[in-house]
Amino acid sequence: MSLSHHEAFLRSVRYTNERTKHFEFQVSNGHRFDFQPGQFISLELEPNGKKIRRPYSIASAPRADNGFDLCVNILPEGRASSWLFHLKPGDAIRFSGPFGFFTLREPSDAVSAFIATGTGIAPIRAMLQQLYSRPHHSEVWLIFGVRKEPDILYREEFEKIAEEHPGFHFVPTLSRPDPGWTGHTGYVQRHVVRYLADKKGFHAYICGLRKMIDDVSQELRSMGYDRKALSYEKYD
Repeated sequence: MSLSHHEAFLRSVRYTNERTKHFEFQVSNGHRFDFQPGQFISLELEPNGKKIRRPYSIASAPRADNGFDLCVNILPEGRASSWLFHLKPGDAIRFSGPFGFFTLREPSDAVSAFIATGTGIAPIRAMLQQLYSRPHHSEVWLIFGVRKEPDILYREEFEKIAEEHPGFHFVPTLSRPDPGWTGHTGYVQRHVVRYLADKKGFHAYICGLRKMIDDVSQELRSMGYDRKALSYEKYD
């Protein structure tokens, strides 16, 4: 087995809402799994005897215990997500990686903006864990767009960062809010314009579906930010 191929077992799994699960894996084939926050793995499956590969962003920063997290939506016709959703603690997976260049810039910029929709929050959670694993005092924005309040994945974690770090601004926004929601509404594009104008030393990390990324990138470019100030990962 080459060093780019790994085995891991499932330590724990939980629903984060009715269609999304959070998985915690432990690498188990005897060597260190090194990756950078924001990268992804290629999961190797054989449902019904047919080999398939699916990319999944790692939803955690590197840990001393050689573990990593995934955040996965169940898709009605998704062979990989259906297989994952049936895993139980102790079950094993095979994967290769890490892959990808959607990673934090070092040193970090004066202003960092993280913009995500849905499970696009996974690599951004990893980046934020890394960013706040050491003292960090720069201005950071997280604009996170979902449909409804239960879809705000890792909400308590981000609210805790906001409580502990005055420079961190958490902006969850709902496109289909239920009555009683008093927070931000609408798509992330609206709040990009509202909160991210005229920032010096700015860099944006954007993750989600192609249309959102294209729209946000266009908004940021129209606000005067250079293409080099944008990093993104498209999920379709």
